[in-house]
Amino acid sequence: MQTIHPADGPTHATLVGHGLRIHLQPGSTPLAVLRISLPHGSPLLHSTLTAPNGTIIECVSSTEEMIVPPLASALVITHQDGTDSWGTGRAGMMYRDLIPDRQGNSVIASSIRIDNAGPVPDYVHFHEVLFQLIFCRSGWVRVLYEDQGDSFVLGAGDCVIQPPTIRHRVLESSDNLEVLEIGYPAEHFTHADPLTQLPSIAINPERTWSGQSFIHHIASQATWTPFGEQALITDTKIHQATQGLADVCIIKADSAASWPSTFVAEKQLTFLFVLQGSATVITNENGSHAMNSGSTIVIPCGDSYSVTQSAGTEILRFNLQTQ
Repeated sequence: MQTIHPADGPTHATLVGHGLRIHLQPGSTPLAVLRISLPHGSPLLHSTLTAPNGTIIECVSSTEEMIVPPLASALVITHQDGTDSWGTGRAGMMYRDLIPDRQGNSVIASSIRIDNAGPVPDYVHFHEVLFQLIFCRSGWVRVLYEDQGDSFVLGAGDCVIQPPTIRHRVLESSDNLEVLEIGYPAEHFTHADPLTQLPSIAINPERTWSGQSFIHHIASQATWTPFGEQALITDTKIHQATQGLADVCIIKADSAASWPSTFVAEKQLTFLFVLQGSATVITNENGSHAMNSGSTIVIPCGDSYSVTQSAGTEILRFNLQTQ
């Protein structure tokens, strides 16, 4: 298998072998459709052929164009109350959709769960994506990344960003692993790369992919600074690593605390995830919303919001400046 998408509920896949590439997708016609990827300049490119048995052969470009829909900003709230819908996605992992409307198919956010410890049936792959965050909420997972040396453990509170097309692989996990994954755009391709061996022979931590650096934020090494009234905030350095495209912060409180009012700018996605504890999100135009552990909220562009959080609460705040 070379490509599969979307990760949280695969409907399209591309198989490669014997010099052919076969694309699989849902359809109502009983006749088979084969899609052959051809390089630029091929005389058969963009043509459609019909075999004697009726099989249709579509000759398409070997490079897919990334589609980045505009942000359709709207208030979205989810709660982890035991009734959430989990579905099986790539490599047998369980997925829960945290932004069901995808904000106009612009952004996807998923909780990904692996219940039982052991090896993960993953393979070296990469994503055609503009931004991707992996945040470990509970448990741990061992991962490999291109040019970053040997495998390492991503534990609770740790996160990485996966720059566009960086090769990586999930090796094993603990019991009750749960990670948050955010991708932009929502619909993007995942490609297998059987020719790349990990770990990389050479280590190059300064390498960039499409202008983005690899970031591995380790919670135990975080530096906390005062924020608002009685809250503390840590910077993951993701804002700098993505040249301002995205910003990821963790905000915690040892006692009751509150955040200052913040305005959500045009084309900006603001997403909050209550990692533990409870909080209330107060918006200027969309009311107040009680949030508990596992709750998430997207605050629409043009609105202002503040947060009050109880003692022991930790919240992930994610901002993304879309196109």
